[in-house]
Amino acid sequence: MNIYITHLRKILYIILFSAAVWFISFSLFPENQIIKIEVGDASPATFSAPRFISIIDEGETEKLRNSAVENVPPVYSIDTKVNIQVIDGITEMFLTVIKARTEEVLITDDESNPEESSSTVTIVDLSKVDQISKIKSSLLFSTISTSAIEVLVEISNIDKDNSSNFLTQIEFESKNQANRLLSSGINNENLNQIRQTIVQTPPNLNLPSELYVIVPEARVRAMVGEIVAENLIANQKLEEELWNDQKSKASESIEAVNIQFFKDEIVVSEGQIINDVKYKALDEFGYLSGESRTVQTAAIPIIFSVFLILYVLLWRLRDSIWKNDNELLLMLTLILVSSLFLRGVSYFSQQSDLDFVQYALPISFVGIISVTLLNLRATLILSLSSSLLALAGGGNIGLVALGALGTIIPAIFLSEDTDRALLRERIIYISLTQPLLAFGVYFFLRDDANITQILVFSFLSALIANLAAFSLTSYIESVFRLTSNFKLSELADRNHPALRYLEENALGTFNHSLVVGTLADRAANQIGANSQLARAMAYYHDLGKTENPTMFVENQIGYSNPHENLLPYESANIIKSHVTEGVKLAKRFKIPEIVYKGIIEHHGDGVIRYFYEKEKLENNDVLKEDFRHLGQKPSSKESAILMLADSLEAACRAIFMVEDADDEKIKNVIEEIFNEKIADDQLSKAPITFEELSIIKDSFQKSLEGLYHQRVLYPEISEEE
Repeated sequence: MNIYITHLRKILYIILFSAAVWFISFSLFPENQIIKIEVGDASPATFSAPRFISIIDEGETEKLRNSAVENVPPVYSIDTKVNIQVIDGITEMFLTVIKARTEEVLITDDESNPEESSSTVTIVDLSKVDQISKIKSSLLFSTISTSAIEVLVEISNIDKDNSSNFLTQIEFESKNQANRLLSSGINNENLNQIRQTIVQTPPNLNLPSELYVIVPEARVRAMVGEIVAENLIANQKLEEELWNDQKSKASESIEAVNIQFFKDEIVVSEGQIINDVKYKALDEFGYLSGESRTVQTAAIPIIFSVFLILYVLLWRLRDSIWKNDNELLLMLTLILVSSLFLRGVSYFSQQSDLDFVQYALPISFVGIISVTLLNLRATLILSLSSSLLALAGGGNIGLVALGALGTIIPAIFLSEDTDRALLRERIIYISLTQPLLAFGVYFFLRDDANITQILVFSFLSALIANLAAFSLTSYIESVFRLTSNFKLSELADRNHPALRYLEENALGTFNHSLVVGTLADRAANQIGANSQLARAMAYYHDLGKTENPTMFVENQIGYSNPHENLLPYESANIIKSHVTEGVKLAKRFKIPEIVYKGIIEHHGDGVIRYFYEKEKLENNDVLKEDFRHLGQKPSSKESAILMLADSLEAACRAIFMVEDADDEKIKNVIEEIFNEKIADDQLSKAPITFEELSIIKDSFQKSLEGLYHQRVLYPEISEEE
């Protein structure tokens, strides 16, 4: 059933775009008609109605219906879950203030003798300055003013010293104020206004007068206003279905506007401007009979053939474009742009006396976008489409050749692996080929136009088109939600904010990710997978460990292992959470889904074996399912490589920290990791063959041999006498 839905969806796209190509091309660049009467023209004569007729004024009717629809107010409902979320946020902020009073400090008994010393955790009271600093460092208070934080800390310390409960009362009042606002309903349009109002005009609070003796009322009210504003979220949910239903009813309630013409009544006088209604009346009376369109009509079967060929080729070739709707929509959009370029050049070359116009075809824009954001196969199909669309647009054989070759030429200089620096460098080369192509067509057609004009304007049009393609690539990539190698190169940059965040918060994990990236990149390249994607996936796969870095062994240098004080179930849950936390951070840093799939799939749903075996020693009835990762099995070659590289790097690091590495030991570790993943059915959804797995093993072997190569033991340095 799914395959039929897929075909129907793609057929719908193709029908819509084929209609758009025909309609937009000939609407912007219309062909001359035999009869020159059009809407907006002056009537060449006076026409009378030979009989009674009633014409619906669709324009006026549509205006009235649109007006009725626009006057229907939105229908909202209040989402109580959001209310709970806001109250919980306020609770969390006050809890943070209370927690900031103290801090746990590790104290060593005998620092002079570390081997015999023992450590104890002591809770110490923090000063007001330290409390303020600690609260400021919390993300919850990132937008709260220092003045408000100072008030909170001051009241918190008063409560602590005097066993009062002012802070609790303020929390209660803050929630009351939030509930008051939420009960009236907040939507996205008025959310910012409500936040500004409560900050600028803080609410009156029902608090004891004793508090205001200690802290001025204005400061307390301002602080509460900031806390409530920080946590407010729009809780009104737009009921689109009900709203649309009401709009439909409002539209249907408007009756069509009918314009009546009685027999012998003048429909339009000579010189009077023809509007839609008069045009329809003239058409109904037969005054416009004999109207004919030439190129427009002939273009229909050609445009239909272009899109039919596109559909069949993509389906039979099983190209990635067939599997990705966003890529298909980009390709269809490029065909539309190509059609506009070709039809526009054909139209202006016929309308003007400038012979060089048809040679100034900016079609290389389509080729550059296609070859960099799609692939070579798509560019070849677009080249074929451009030649047929040039024919459909009324162009001659020269325009057909320029359309086909101008689209494919960028593929000579560029590829899917092209980065921005190389594209910038190759733009001039692509631009220089356009005059050569124009000269070839000029020579073939034996044109008598000025060759200098042809060469200059063909170069300038190509240069402008290519610069436009270079400038717009990022925007097009973003609009169609694609992840090209341009984007992957940016993600692999060590200065990317997410990588900087990983390096600053979990240095051990950061170094581990770099090694995994090297292993994955080389292996992916060996089997023809996307090596840049594999590297990007590897760099970000453990991003979630930044939320609790010391719970992971690579970050425990200088720390005791906190898992020693936890139950295996608790430890397993902490390990599991780095997947879900990683996805959250990936979305926060706007990492594309195709990349953060590596976070979800790098462990699959494999067992956290260390803690499973540890629990098994105490409980034989333990379930494996309780110790499985929260991810999904790899669904691509790149994520499968990432899973293997990640497990292998961790295993080698653990083993070769305590013993020397050699070729045989590395090979044994590789075999063990691969066999474990295959036996646990972790690679069952990945489109990878055993032959490719063998190549990946060889790649890992060479990479790890280079990583763990033997070093020369240098003699101790002695002082020269």
